[in-house]
Amino acid sequence: MIPLRRRLLRLGLLPVLLVAAVLSAVATVAELAPVRQTPSLDLALPPVVDLDPAGCQRDHDGTGLLDRPAPTSGHRITSELVVACPARLDGRGVTYVGEAVGDLLDREGGAWVLVNDDDYALEVGPLPGHRDRRGTNTGLAVWLPDPLAAQLTGLGRPGTWGDIVEVTGVLHRTDPADGGGLTLRAEQLTIRQHARHVDDSLHLPQLLLAAISVLAASSAWTIRRHTSRRRPAHPDTK
Repeated sequence: MIPLRRRLLRLGLLPVLLVAAVLSAVATVAELAPVRQTPSLDLALPPVVDLDPAGCQRDHDGTGLLDRPAPTSGHRITSELVVACPARLDGRGVTYVGEAVGDLLDREGGAWVLVNDDDYALEVGPLPGHRDRRGTNTGLAVWLPDPLAAQLTGLGRPGTWGDIVEVTGVLHRTDPADGGGLTLRAEQLTIRQHARHVDDSLHLPQLLLAAISVLAASSAWTIRRHTSRRRPAHPDTK
């Protein structure tokens, strides 16, 4: 008879070893996953405004920031600059470029849409399909009047690269129509790149691992069921 300590050791180590083996296999398969080649966008984007976010840090009351001009003519802003310098850009006409993503929220006279300008939007494309992770999604809420909203051909989501749009409009630091949020109200919209579906190639190692996992789970369930049927019933105790 196997001592209790050895039985507990076996029962405790077995799940740990199984979990470690599965995690190792998943990590290996992930490393072998194909890296999708991102198609060139060739957008010829306007340069980003020469605005140092460090100079936008507010003083005690934030006064004096609007006295300094924001060089936005012929340049584009980024969501990072807008978040860092909302007072300097509030109420100014700006140009913004990014990918229309998510859903179009229709309202009377127009629609709201999120426009991201991160690396997923303008460089590497949407996840999944590549392992080039570039941090969190960043963008701005953009109001599109009906004629501009009608120009959109597709919105970004996993497997779809949404319209890359160039938006010209007025930035609002606290837009009452958006509950006091930071928004861009578009006056002009140009589609730089229409939406496209991004195909992911079949990854055979992942398919093989999934098949082995299903087979192992099915075998374990069958063996357990067969063993439980053959186990003699305990006699009734009196």
